[in-house]
Formats: sequence, structure tokens, C-alpha cells
Amino acid sequence: MVNLDYLYNPEAAKPFFNKNYFVDKKLGFQVIENGTILPYKKKTDGKSTKDGWGFGGIIDGEGKFIKSSFVHYGAGEIYTPPPNVINHSSETVVYLGMFHSTWGHVITDNIRRVWFLKSEFMNQFKDCKLVYLLCTKREIFTLESYKAFRRLLEILDVNVDNLQLVTEPTQFDKIILPDESFYLDGNRKFTAEYREAIEQIRNFALKNRTPTSSKKLYFFYGSRGVGENHLAEYFKSKGYDVIQPEKLTLDDQLNILINCKSFASVIGSISHNSVFMRDGSETILIPRGLNGYANDYQRAINQVNSTNANYIDSTLSIFGDWAGNSSYIISPQLKKFFGDKWDGYEEEDFKTFLQYVKTNIQAGRVVNPDAMKYYAPALEDFMAQLNRHEDLIASYDMPKNWETFQPPLIYQTHVAKKSWSAWFNENQISNDIEQQLDIQAVKINFPGHKVYYSVYFNDAEGWSEEVTNGEQAGTTGKSKAIYGIKIRFDEAGAKEFDILYRVHTFDGNWTDWAKNGEVIYSHGQKLNAIQIKLEKHS
Repeated sequence: MVNLDYLYNPEAAKPFFNKNYFVDKKLGFQVIENGTILPYKKKTDGKSTKDGWGFGGIIDGEGKFIKSSFVHYGAGEIYTPPPNVINHSSETVVYLGMFHSTWGHVITDNIRRVWFLKSEFMNQFKDCKLVYLLCTKREIFTLESYKAFRRLLEILDVNVDNLQLVTEPTQFDKIILPDESFYLDGNRKFTAEYREAIEQIRNFALKNRTPTSSKKLYFFYGSRGVGENHLAEYFKSKGYDVIQPEKLTLDDQLNILINCKSFASVIGSISHNSVFMRDGSETILIPRGLNGYANDYQRAINQVNSTNANYIDSTLSIFGDWAGNSSYIISPQLKKFFGDKWDGYEEEDFKTFLQYVKTNIQAGRVVNPDAMKYYAPALEDFMAQLNRHEDLIASYDMPKNWETFQPPLIYQTHVAKKSWSAWFNENQISNDIEQQLDIQAVKINFPGHKVYYSVYFNDAEGWSEEVTNGEQAGTTGKSKAIYGIKIRFDEAGAKEFDILYRVHTFDGNWTDWAKNGEVIYSHGQKLNAIQIKLEKHS
């Protein structure tokens, strides 16, 4: 059962939960002849978290990338190693996947091929080596150092000592690639084989269960945003033991999970541990931000066993919900769930939110318009209460006009082969100047005043139309580079600030700084980065 009544907008969430993530199908395997296994390589541009998945996996004998050979389908890409560094082996090997260090991937993606080792198919491959790759996107780990993962495999009857890590590009005569029991097909899907693996782990926990006093658990992330300490303290006041699972052995984690009746956490890898609970247990799942309830890993896990999942909004994460961009509060929804009287937000909620907003503005992040729309009623009420605490606001030395939740000046560029960049804050360099990718369009925004800007195409076309705050100057989809720019404030803004700007060109040079509508023209050199800053009048 899934309860959405304690979300800010239950109607928006309902369509995500009208799906069945179980697929009743017979799993099999592929035989890849003369395939090459490529060890993981991290991308180095660092510009996109989506790009962070990196390179690696299996290439078949015809050079085609097997998309399911990465951590999960479609996340990775291949690379071409020099022929002289490719090892060649006449062996037939069974590929168990690219293992990721994040615990949520361990209990979903990393074990999705383990079913094969107990299947009837394994009889014909019982003398073959079992091989795997490691994805070191976040940290370097091994099966020796990652004791929880190693123990999980042992509980699943995998002889870990027989697993062989592929560390060099290697071509094998045959690679046996088992189908996935947990996979991506529009949404996450799982098969009976995955459920059986989880059931084996739960049965192990039941068989080895020892009594515990903990019947209510709050699993603490600790590194996923601002204010989770406050959230954990609230759950503690409701009789929950606050647990940092990484400090326990896997056996101890499984023991407390199989004993507990109510489990709570914010949604992410840590919430996926609910898959090890007994049927009929209660889970409390708190989205990290907008559409956090839409995490399809968790929605699938909710259906692997029969827990009663309650989704409760207790955030105001208007800047996003990843890598520290979450802000937790004790919401009216959370108090209502526990039957507490609502007397308004606490001072700790206001402190959390002020720090969250200040940090994100200083980092040049911009709010998600969809998040502002989703949180609008709750945010309006929260801000009305916060604004009555003038002394508290003053103590945080908030940026000017912080209530707009926007940094003073932000800009982004559209570059060849990369589409739009992230938004950059004042004085940041907009692009990687080493990549030699030409700028094709620019957007600039300044919430306090209107800023006007125009770009120069070429001698034949001249200057683009002058646009203002957040509008696009330039073109996209036409492979048309720009060669100049000019930027100015409106009259009110010009009385308060000078706006300075310079560009980096393909010849490896920065232009001099221009200001207040002065023309920068690169004399035929394409632009590949821009830098803008403000100087406040004294």
C-alpha cells in the first residue's frame, strides 16, 4: 500500500504510482563472441552530472556497445583503446556487471545478474570464470574493502573468491551476458528472480535474527542537504532510533531491519534498505525535493515486498534535490502524520532554510521554476512566518534581495556539441576554455534590474536584436558561432552598478574588460568563454 495523503500535492504524485514494476518473464542470456570488456574510465570534463557516469562496459565483435553492460542501461559510453593495449583471451567468461559503490546501486543494479549462478544455464558454464568491472565514479573500492557488498554476495551464495576483476581492455572468445533481473525499460522493472534474491536475504536475516529493542528506525543520510539533523531529532522524539547504517556490519543492519516495524528515511540509496523489511511493515519516505516521490528505484522496491509506504513532504528544496541542494524542515504534513498539533514552524526550520538559500545563492544556483510552483502554497506560508523574525534574518547576513532566491547576476551560454551550460554566477568563467567549443547563444539575468545584451554574428549579419533578463541572444541548432557581445543595465541599474565583461577566443587570449554597453569584437576569432562581473558604485 502507498499513502500519498501527506504530500504537498498528492494529485501530482498519483500518476507515478499507477504502475506495476513487476515483469513476469523468463530470463536468459546472450553469447557475445569476440567481445571486448572495457574497464571503467571517468569523464574528465566535469560539466554535467549526467556525463559523470563515464565510459566502459562490453563491445561485441562488431564494435557495438552493449548498453546493459554498464551500471544500468543507457548510462555509459564506450571508448576505443589502442589495439596494442587490448589483451586477448581464448576463454569463455560469465559477466556479472559493472559494480557501483553507492549502496542503492549495490542492492539493485549490482546483484541483477546473480540469479544466473543458480540457474540451470550455469551447468554448461560451471568451469568458466566469473568477471566484473568496477565503477569508481564516486570512490575507489574493491570487494575486499567494501565489506557490506562482499557480505551481500556471500549471503546470496556467490563465491566471491572466484570473481575476477577485469582491469585492462580484454577481448574474450565468448562473453556470457545474463539478462537483468532489475532493469530499466522506461521505468525500473524487476522480475521474479530479483524478488527471489531479496527473499533469500530476508530469509537469512530471519533465520539469524536476534532480539532488538529497536522497533522504529530512522536511517540517517547526513550528507544529503541542510537540516536533516533537525529532521532526525524530530523522529527521535517520536521513539525512533537514529541509525547511520554505514557504521554497522551488514548482518547487524539486516537484523535491525528484519526486527523493526517502522522505518523512516529521506528518499535515495538509504531508503532502498526498506526492501529487507518484513511484509506489512511501515515505511516513511521523505522526498529530497521536487518530484522526489518519482524516484522509480524506490517505487519498484515498494513493490518487491509488501510494506506500507507513506510519502511525506518535509522539505522546501527549491534549488534542486541533489548533492546538498536539499532543505529539510518539520512540515505541517509531517506533524499531521504523527498527530501533533501544528503551532507553526520552529526557529531551527528558519535557520536551516536561511543557510540553504544563502549557500545556493552564493554558489550561483538558480531556483527550479517547477519547484517554485509545486512548493508555492507551503513556501508562501513559510516566508510569511519567517519574515516576522527580522533579527534572525539579520544575523545571517543574507545577500541583497535574497527573497527572490536568485543570485545578483547569473548567465549561461549555448556552445557547440554541448547545448546549454549550467547557470554561472558573477565572475565565473562560463565554459572550459581548453575544449575549443564556440559560443552560439547567451542568456543573462539580473533580478534586481533589467540588463540588456546583444551578440555579434558576422560582418554580413551584424548584431542580434537586443534582449533582456533571461532571454536568448544568438541562435541554437544552426551551428552559428558569435564573435562579439555588448551588455548594459537599464537606467536604474546603471546608477547602482557598472557591468564589466570580457571574452576568451579561439586564439587562446582574453580580451580586455569592457563595461556598460561597450562593444567587444573578437576580430574574426570565435568566442569560447565569457566572464561577467559587477562593480557597485560607492
